[in-house]
Amino acid sequence: MLLFFLACEPVEPPLLELAVPEAWAPVFTDHVTSLPHEVPVTAGEVPARAKGKAMVEAVIVEDDDRCAECFVVTEADGTFTVAAGGVAGAMYGLAQLMEWHGWRFSHPFDIDVPEAPALSADAQLGVDFAPEMARRGYHPHTLHPIEAMYDLWGSPDPERAEAMLDWVVRNRGNYVQWPGLDDLVDDPLGRERWQASTVEVLDAAHARGMEVGLGVQLFGSSNLQLAYDLVEDPSTPEADEAAMADRWSIVTEGLPWDEVSLSFGEFFGADPDVFIDRVTRAYDTLQDAAPGTAMNAVIHVGSTDDVKVEYAGETMTYYFLVQYVDRPIEPFVHSVMYYDLFEDAGGAYGLDDFSEHRAFLEAKLAAGEPVTYFPESAYWVAFDDSVPTWMPLYIRSRWTDVDGLAEEGLPLDRHVLFASGWEWGYWQNDAATLRMGYSRPESWEAAVEELFVDPATSTAVKAAIDAETPLITERLAPYLAGRDVAMDLGDTQDIVSQPRRVLFDEVAALDATGRAELRAKAVEGLRTFADGHDAAAAGLGSDRWADEVADGLAVDAARARYVAALYDAVLLAADGADPTAALAEADAQLAAGRAVVDHRHAHLHDPDPERLLKDGSNPTLYDYGYLTNAETLCFWQRERVQVREVLLGESGTDPGCTL
Repeated sequence: MLLFFLACEPVEPPLLELAVPEAWAPVFTDHVTSLPHEVPVTAGEVPARAKGKAMVEAVIVEDDDRCAECFVVTEADGTFTVAAGGVAGAMYGLAQLMEWHGWRFSHPFDIDVPEAPALSADAQLGVDFAPEMARRGYHPHTLHPIEAMYDLWGSPDPERAEAMLDWVVRNRGNYVQWPGLDDLVDDPLGRERWQASTVEVLDAAHARGMEVGLGVQLFGSSNLQLAYDLVEDPSTPEADEAAMADRWSIVTEGLPWDEVSLSFGEFFGADPDVFIDRVTRAYDTLQDAAPGTAMNAVIHVGSTDDVKVEYAGETMTYYFLVQYVDRPIEPFVHSVMYYDLFEDAGGAYGLDDFSEHRAFLEAKLAAGEPVTYFPESAYWVAFDDSVPTWMPLYIRSRWTDVDGLAEEGLPLDRHVLFASGWEWGYWQNDAATLRMGYSRPESWEAAVEELFVDPATSTAVKAAIDAETPLITERLAPYLAGRDVAMDLGDTQDIVSQPRRVLFDEVAALDATGRAELRAKAVEGLRTFADGHDAAAAGLGSDRWADEVADGLAVDAARARYVAALYDAVLLAADGADPTAALAEADAQLAAGRAVVDHRHAHLHDPDPERLLKDGSNPTLYDYGYLTNAETLCFWQRERVQVREVLLGESGTDPGCTL
């Protein structure tokens, strides 16, 4: 009797069913496995079947008249047809069709699936879609202990890595690049495991119509984060060339990389002639090891004398010497944090703006020469998701870059996003930015609206971005961010990364005007920031992402009020007033932040969240997950210790919050 009931139990129709060209069947069958529901895939001719077998029935057809990444979606008799010139365009078209039915490809391991797919009234059936940028890339920075580091390097997992590839494709990306780590040099067994898993990932990417790049560093002497480098200690040209040949063989043999990205570290310079010679040799030895592999080179930011050089009658940041290398090396023009090319940079890396990088980028675009813009969607170390703070402000900045250059008549053709983790809503920044490359939205607000089904959730995120804009326009950023002991040490050596703030033990030395200015920024400005996030939360929607957005809004508000209370306390004491109430308010906001972190960290997207939250050996410089300091609220605790030492003479232990 039990068997009878099991056999007769109604079977739910699949949400989606596909018919694809026979040649594309293997990759589409692989592609749909990263969805959280089954998708039947039929190869070849469309089978005769009753309508309604699947909630959404789609036929993929190859159309030689379209470009490889172009597509159109049509509908007849309840069946949708995606016509595309290549497999990438077909996957973009399928993703678009699914989005019109309520799917959202938000986080690589957490996809928003509609209970009952229904075609949106905004669906653009019959409209031809074509990419506006040729390269729409994604760079998970695997020198940091983020999700992608574990999946691509620390404990390679091709299945999880392929889920990332599928997520990039569904958000219209066509290029992925990640930096290598130095552990391969002295670990032959680990090298074999890495090579075997990486071949799988590269083959999967190529099958999806993507290109893939590997990041390496030129000089070990400027290698601060255990990157895979080509030359440990610069020596003679011949010795360095031999070292390069050996290092290239490890990472290229049997591995079909499309491109290698050469970087040069931070806070270090080099003799111009030596630099140009070694970059030239790096390119030539790469061609010997892997003929035809392209090379790009990162143009980082910096302002100190250590990174300035004189060459060709000009003073420049030494990264720009790449332009004088007589080889086809494409510049990757980098910017940092949520600062953009057009507005104030707040003192990041000692710079008031990124005008030097913007001018270089504009000159290359105007000349029609290959150049990629390489901005960030998270900064991680002591600045955003590790504090933690939730920063959809990055979406506004990345749109400002793309739209601003287009309005100048110099539209970007190549864009690669530098990312440092997905949790705490940072997937939003990544997904929105990837999509801008295929079709530039009319506003950053429109970019946000694409991410969510519920308009109320979009409205809340947009309101948060408005509240966060003073981080840039009023230089409020350093007061919301944290500071670790490495930054304190850097101050003594004129090494600046994130913008500097007035430290707690410096407040007493300020005059009345200085204290008033600090109060306006670090107390009143942060309280206004928090109020804006509270207002955004009041209108929050009810879709599946509302809980995460609510946590982001709440942690930002608690963080802002916490820091405001600490500065209020030291300012009151400097004015001869009692700081007791302000210290109590800080402790209340610390408790509020603790509650939000506990809730969010119990609901992380990653299938193995503990590795992100705890201490643990990995091949990066950091023996802990990128959210470990967020889990312990280390930056908050460090500030509490500092303030109570200044005001009460308490001798608490400074946790340092680094390494």
